[in-house]
Amino acid sequence: MVLLEFRMDNIHCHECEDHIRITLSKYFEWVDKDDLESSNESYGSRGAKFLPSSSEDGKERFKASMKIDHSQGILEIHIYGVGVLLSRSDLSILVDSIKRDLTYEGFLVKSTIFAGDDEPSNNQEVPKQKLSFLKSWPRFAERREKKQRARHLKNCEFCRSPSEESHRPIEKSIEVVVNTDAAYEAFVSVECSDFEESSEVIKTEIEAFLHSTAAGKKSFFVRIDPKERSIVFTAPSKQMIQQVMDSLKPTGMGARLIDIKPYLGQTRYKITAAIDGITCAACASTISEAAQNLSYVEEVAVNVVSKTAIFIVSDDSASIAVGLKDAVEDCGYGFEQLGHTEALDDGFLKKQSRSVVLEVDGMFCDLCLERVEKALSRFQGANLVVEEKATLEQPHLKFSYNPNVSKSITIRSIKDAIETELSSGNTTTFEVFMKKEASFGDRLKEKSKKELIGICMRLVGATLFVIPTFIFGVVGMSLVNRDNVFRIWLDEPIWSGNVSRNTWILFILSTPVYFIIDEMFHKKAFMEIRALWKRKNNWKKRLLRFGSMSLLVSLGTSVAYFASLALLVISATSKRKMGEVGYTTTYFDSVIFLTFFLLIGRLLEGFSKNKSAQAIDELSSLKKEQAFLVTKTAEGKFVNEQQIEAYMLELGDFIRVPPGTSPAEDCIVVSGKAEFDESALTGEPVPVLRGVGEQIFAGTVNAGNAAVVGKVTSLNGESLVDQIVKSVRDGQMKKAQVEKLADLLTGYFVPIVILSAIVTWVIWISLAYSGALPISYLDIDAGGWAVWSLEFATSVFVVACPCGIGLAAPTALFEGSRLAARSGILARGGGAAFQESSRVSIVCFDKTGTLTTGNKLTVSDFALHSDPRMREITLQVTKDLEGSSSHPIAKGVSEFLLQNYGAAIAKNKMTNIREIAGRGLQADVNTSEILPNTSWSDLSPESAVVGNEAFMAANGCTLSNSQECLLKRWKAQGKSVVITAVRCPTLFGNNAYSAVLLMALENAIRPEAKDVIKKLQENGIQCWMISGDNAITAKAIADKLNISNVIAEVMPEEKAAKVKWIRNTHSQNGQLPIVAMVGDGTNDGPALACADVGIALASGSDLAVTSCDFVLLRSSNPLVSLLNLLELSKAVYRRVKFNFGWALLYNMIGVPIAAGVIYPYRNSRLSPVWASAAMAASSISVVMSSFALRLFRPSEVILESSNEIGDEQTQAKEFLLE
Repeated sequence: MVLLEFRMDNIHCHECEDHIRITLSKYFEWVDKDDLESSNESYGSRGAKFLPSSSEDGKERFKASMKIDHSQGILEIHIYGVGVLLSRSDLSILVDSIKRDLTYEGFLVKSTIFAGDDEPSNNQEVPKQKLSFLKSWPRFAERREKKQRARHLKNCEFCRSPSEESHRPIEKSIEVVVNTDAAYEAFVSVECSDFEESSEVIKTEIEAFLHSTAAGKKSFFVRIDPKERSIVFTAPSKQMIQQVMDSLKPTGMGARLIDIKPYLGQTRYKITAAIDGITCAACASTISEAAQNLSYVEEVAVNVVSKTAIFIVSDDSASIAVGLKDAVEDCGYGFEQLGHTEALDDGFLKKQSRSVVLEVDGMFCDLCLERVEKALSRFQGANLVVEEKATLEQPHLKFSYNPNVSKSITIRSIKDAIETELSSGNTTTFEVFMKKEASFGDRLKEKSKKELIGICMRLVGATLFVIPTFIFGVVGMSLVNRDNVFRIWLDEPIWSGNVSRNTWILFILSTPVYFIIDEMFHKKAFMEIRALWKRKNNWKKRLLRFGSMSLLVSLGTSVAYFASLALLVISATSKRKMGEVGYTTTYFDSVIFLTFFLLIGRLLEGFSKNKSAQAIDELSSLKKEQAFLVTKTAEGKFVNEQQIEAYMLELGDFIRVPPGTSPAEDCIVVSGKAEFDESALTGEPVPVLRGVGEQIFAGTVNAGNAAVVGKVTSLNGESLVDQIVKSVRDGQMKKAQVEKLADLLTGYFVPIVILSAIVTWVIWISLAYSGALPISYLDIDAGGWAVWSLEFATSVFVVACPCGIGLAAPTALFEGSRLAARSGILARGGGAAFQESSRVSIVCFDKTGTLTTGNKLTVSDFALHSDPRMREITLQVTKDLEGSSSHPIAKGVSEFLLQNYGAAIAKNKMTNIREIAGRGLQADVNTSEILPNTSWSDLSPESAVVGNEAFMAANGCTLSNSQECLLKRWKAQGKSVVITAVRCPTLFGNNAYSAVLLMALENAIRPEAKDVIKKLQENGIQCWMISGDNAITAKAIADKLNISNVIAEVMPEEKAAKVKWIRNTHSQNGQLPIVAMVGDGTNDGPALACADVGIALASGSDLAVTSCDFVLLRSSNPLVSLLNLLELSKAVYRRVKFNFGWALLYNMIGVPIAAGVIYPYRNSRLSPVWASAAMAASSISVVMSSFALRLFRPSEVILESSNEIGDEQTQAKEFLLE
């Protein structure tokens, strides 16, 4: 017997089972398992024996039984029989066929297992459905998936049932790429004397916070480590960790952040490579199509400005990188992988391995090599693996290990151990150096430098030939008189036939230029054509979409050179007549000048593109290359300060950051306190105070007067500044619609130009031989009209420039990303986001945390029940419930109660606490915690609710007229209200909830908000407020900011629907508006994803807001960055349109002129030489136009104080409730 097992996601009902049985009946004759089990024979690794039967179509079928577990989604097929041998390869083919048929019928096959009785199972994971890394799905994949869903729906009763509508696949949903695994693990020390009780309270607080945020939808854990007296939890971002720590401050239990460790990945992989020779969008299209033909490549993004490409692949094996390299090089481009293959969405690795290369200087015998191995053998607990052994010829040692600072397993200790072992008993001096791995930016600079040097060398060579060509071809033949001795000497025919001396000179000069200097163009053109026909492309691709600028240059120079060569042969075979000058009609000089101008243009273009591409790397240069390492003693002191290279640091090292310096890597402060200038990362002009347990980042500067000591928490490109650079660089790969249009045009550009050149030649030669042209037009002495017409075609080849079109958008967007980063704006959405934000006509604001400060709500008014016993219960109940939530209002209430009534609040007495998002909290009284002879035992409260008015009404709590009047007055002042109600039959005489505490909380409006709103409205942008607060409070805040459009009392999950409603009901000029949503990036995630442009306000440590297009990093006055962003987007998009229009206009004017439309006017033409100069000028002008964005200056914003906006800072007023 052989078992086949298929795991599927969507086996829902018996109708699914019947359909599977019918679908697979082509392979099997279904029988009852019990009837055949006694007669089975089973076989092992040699194969399985079957007795096949024949189906109606003559194909063999095997006897089998089928079993389906609907709950687990498992299909089991048991195959029986004797007589025929079926190999494992045949069995594998059978499994693949079954899997293909099931997938076609709409079943989601996840994995398969097949095995014989006596052999191990063969498990095959079916690749996961591809998720879009760059937000671009191929249309055919969407259509295929839609058809599969339709087939499944047709044969699944469960999915067709109206009652199960929510279980059906959603045909069209908003794409929100969310990392489902936690990205960081945080370690928190608990310094309270009662660790057991305090840790439980802190654990509950952390879990409540994570559940109440977007992290609650992801996998995370919180655990207590009694041995280390610490709590460990996971979170998706560093910002979330900082927010958790802030939420723990009101507990007063001494929770302190002591360490952060990263998570790594395991599903898909990213390969980043530098591409040599890429010049325009046509090149990028060629590379993309070549890579996408590889089965393991999921997505490709090529950037012509930075000359890099990102490949998303399904595996990390070395053969994949080799295959990619071969595919790209087959197209005529260089390929060099930058860094290692990077895993995406990985699971947690507790010990982070590090791979290094050490160079040992001074080894001279085999004994030295043995000593090196002996030194390495001492580090047994480091999982040290030697990847490349050192030799005397190549004294480079490559190995990997798991660092552990507490056990002195560091690169420094390994280096010292090798030096000590080699120097023991030896007078020779040995030195060990660690080879620093070049960063992404460094390697790009190196590649760009090599490419520019190559162009420079070719340009120097071309210049050596241009000078004599200018003397003989231009000065001697055009600028001097025909009677000049030098001119006569050049015109004199020599050697063979009637070829002039000048023609032979130009032939000798142009030949090395064509075959050596122009070799780069010819080689790339040949590789492009070969790859076009080597791969299985359809005829449309082969005839209508091919080539690049290199092909046009190669064709232009080839036509000029070989046409000249043909004329030379004709002249050499003609009879020489006495007294006549030699034939001089050739285009050899055009080959030389064309190459010269092209290389000048390519060099200037390369310099400009490199400057744009490296603009974002300015942030990387903020990182210091050296650090002050210190050692922590048993007494907790930090001693033995030494200056070391930053790449010699390990996770867990302690470094000292003196005033005026920057930490080399991200750290957690363990000693000292100082203000840090974070403006380089966040645009924040005001220094931020950082103390023990808080994070400091590489690139920030200690602006205080005291040094701090930090514990290193990130290495190897994982610091905040590295993540910002990486995020922006990845975002630059996301193309705007105008970029996609440019790619489309450049894809057809080369065939159109070639066709135009051929048509130009045919038209001119037809007109000439038909007698329509006057004989005066023929100004050459050899070749006739055919050669004369060829000059126009050559000019068309050369003047056409797809580079300008391809560079119009990328260069402007690169400059825009750089300017945005310098203003504390992280552009995650790339060109697409810039294009959308430039057309924003409606901006929707969240209230709390966006228009208001959000992080500090204070209780301004409150009313307590008059009964002293109920007052005591109310304070305890409110603290217990609000303390379990991380909502800003809950935190404000908790802080108020602890500050004013902390002594009256005891141990938690509530249980089964439930939080209803956007409404409030509900819990039951823990009767086991009630002591006799207390207010709790006297009144015996049963349960309590805390929340807004809607939550009270939903729980049957009726407010009195006086209470409603009080709440209405507070709301009219723009304050948020909170109500506590208790079910206490003993006191109130009924089972309903009764209000026992009313509170009003106020939140300061951001000082820049009013002027930002005003400037947006002046620019014709509508402003909306979407708030979960009550309508009166939201309207009061909106009135202060002059916002007339308010949507209040909206649940967090409903905000996305409101954004859709605004878009669909507020069309402008018959078109849907472009809607931007501005929120805090966590609770507003769905709304940010739903909006055309999602803009998140976040602190500098947050890079995990995947549902937004832009992140405003500055924490003070962030709405200033919003205004800057919208203005910058308009400036960038205007520049993109200008560049694009200019590049198109250039080609639309240049090509007709080169084709000869102005020739009838005084025989004016654009020769190939000047056509090449014009082509080079086109690309350079586009790049220089993008540089003009650096003149952009944002609008000034007026900051108003709270009193000017209308907020009154009052001390909390107390009222009594009867």
